[in-house]
Amino acid sequence: MTSKWRQLLPQMLIMLVLYFVGINALRLAGVEGFVPSVLVALVVAFGYPRAVRSLGREPEVWKR
Repeated sequence: MTSKWRQLLPQMLIMLVLYFVGINALRLAGVEGFVPSVLVALVVAFGYPRAVRSLGREPEVWKR
């Protein structure tokens, strides 16, 4: 169990940082609202794992 968390925690933190960077980029561009925030969340939630897998850098837990 601990090994899984050690593998997943860095990935979760990176996704969290990417989300906040995306939200702040939208705010700087003058775009605010619920729908854009959800779109950024979906792009990060589905895009980041796909990108990491395509680069071959996914943690062992994701390979199962």
